[in-house]
Amino acid sequence: MAKVYDPSFAETMAKVCEINSDVGLSRFEIADEEGIFRLLHYSPVTEEKHRPPIVIVYAFINRPYILDLRPDISVVDKYLRAGFDVYMLDWGYPSAVDKYLTLDDYFDFLDKSVENIKRLKGVSRITAHGYCLGGTLTAAYSAIRPHNIKNLVLQAAPIDFSTDNPLTVWARGLNPDAIVDAYNNAPGQLLNTAFLLVDPVNLIVSKYGAFLEMLDLDGETNGFLCMDRWIFDSPAIPGETYRQYIKEWYQQNKLVKGEFKALGETADLSKIDCPLLLLIATYDHIAPPASITVLLDKVSSKEKETFEMAKGHIGITTSMSSHKDFWPKVVRWIEKHSEKLGHVPSHGNGKKVAILR
Repeated sequence: MAKVYDPSFAETMAKVCEINSDVGLSRFEIADEEGIFRLLHYSPVTEEKHRPPIVIVYAFINRPYILDLRPDISVVDKYLRAGFDVYMLDWGYPSAVDKYLTLDDYFDFLDKSVENIKRLKGVSRITAHGYCLGGTLTAAYSAIRPHNIKNLVLQAAPIDFSTDNPLTVWARGLNPDAIVDAYNNAPGQLLNTAFLLVDPVNLIVSKYGAFLEMLDLDGETNGFLCMDRWIFDSPAIPGETYRQYIKEWYQQNKLVKGEFKALGETADLSKIDCPLLLLIATYDHIAPPASITVLLDKVSSKEKETFEMAKGHIGITTSMSSHKDFWPKVVRWIEKHSEKLGHVPSHGNGKKVAILR
């Protein structure tokens, strides 16, 4: 007769419940706040060595701490340890009162944040790092405000929405009006289910089978739980924002056609003329390589490079292998295209004065 209760399994699961799965551990202060939007300023871990500051713009789907999941796989930490001043936009958790927020509200807070950082740091431009739809947002912003961008790093950021990957095909067939009219905001659970159903065998069944095999490996179990916590931490999207980006990006493909408008201006991608780095995941089911590389022929940048890794949309950020070679390479690229700060003793008062090299 089969066992109904396995005490060893119960003990193992009790041990799992005790594992610390805290995420987003890098210290920060809130530099600015407007409604649900926040500008986070990370605390330095070494002296500032490079300028301008890096501003990270994540998508309004899921949470930005995926870039700071654990200390050993933290993009934020890598930037900080390299001596960059790091900021991040946090789009918060929209509620019913936020249903009328549009993409312009996101662009407006991004623009306001960049101007504040320029003023606070005494710089004329920033390095922008956009990830996923945050990268789409950042690309459009860089086309509208090219004078604000020193370097542009776009990670797994769809630009051309005419690709045939399942998620994009599904989004092109959606009726966003019906969803918004029914729910006011697009529920996070609905969006998360859509992502999981893109590859249900691997993202649901196989994943938890693999988890059972790693239960005796504390480090691996911790990583799994941190990742799972992020996956299911899914904020809603304001109804009008959802209606707009599904229609104008996925269904009408306005950005790549040069028809998308924000902040009262048309986002002409040819206006982007700064050094450009595209970070591509070979097996990305959300932003396949073809949806990103189209940008290379649209911009006016003289310096443009592509770094590609054989990972998926999230694995490019959270895998140990990517943090061994890929992200150090990204850091070196940004260093190369930034101003190096040096320190020399001044005469008279004994203080050190920062100089640019």
